[in-house]
Amino acid sequence: MRCFFHFIAGNTRLDDDLGLTYDDAKLARADAIRVAREMIADILRRNEAVPADGWIEITDENGRLVDSVSLTEAAFEAIPGQRYRRVFDHSPLAYLLLTPDFRIIEANRAYLRATMTDLGAIVGRSVFDVFPDNPGDPEADGVRNLAASLNAVLRDKAEHRMAVQRYDIRAPDGAWEVRYWRPTNVPVLDHKGDVEFILNYPDEVTQSMVPEASRSS
Repeated sequence: MRCFFHFIAGNTRLDDDLGLTYDDAKLARADAIRVAREMIADILRRNEAVPADGWIEITDENGRLVDSVSLTEAAFEAIPGQRYRRVFDHSPLAYLLLTPDFRIIEANRAYLRATMTDLGAIVGRSVFDVFPDNPGDPEADGVRNLAASLNAVLRDKAEHRMAVQRYDIRAPDGAWEVRYWRPTNVPVLDHKGDVEFILNYPDEVTQSMVPEASRSS
């Protein structure tokens, strides 16, 4: 059977007009996973965020859908544990993985460095318990705005990009540090189309928002 691989992410679609011949659909799927992993590796080498809504659709000669493979599936499920951990941990971009009730189940090194946290101390806890509003800032609205974004992801099953947000971080010594972020929250859907996880990518922009002397509060 001749199969065609089409890459889809958000409003972007790259169609395969040539296709390849396979003995069965399983072999086509295995090749799609290989291609997805190569795409992830290339994206990470360019220090870019992996599109969590990216898919490779496999169609036959008549345009009928044979199968599909998400980049998230290839990165987080299909890769053996040690390889997955290596790719995830060495990404220069900060990633946090949440359950639909907003509990932390995973974070990479870049995220832990950016938030001055330890993985063992935050896994299994509510993201709002780990990252509350700064009590010294009467105008703090980080918890409220993040909750609204995460709920929008659950409701719409679509990526939600937040505006630049002040969300201070508590240092290990208890002092609060002023931080600004441009967060993006992306749903990871299961085979039924329901939200299984939420991938949080908080792009820190503190340096462009406040001078060095004003970053502690």
